[in-house]
Amino acid sequence: MTLEFRCADAGVACKARTTAETKDELLAKVRAHAKSEHGVELNDTLVDYAVSQVRES
Repeated sequence: MTLEFRCADAGVACKARTTAETKDELLAKVRAHAKSEHGVELNDTLVDYAVSQVRES
């Protein structure tokens, strides 16, 4: 199973699609993307919201 997060699903005008095999790996990638591409440090509230938008593919 692969997990997937898309910035657009969280309401961000970004076409990025991040995938990983585990939740921890996915969150690490999403945090890095948010910081490098959007200048945002994800706090616990934003992480919880991001997790709610994760899909299995």
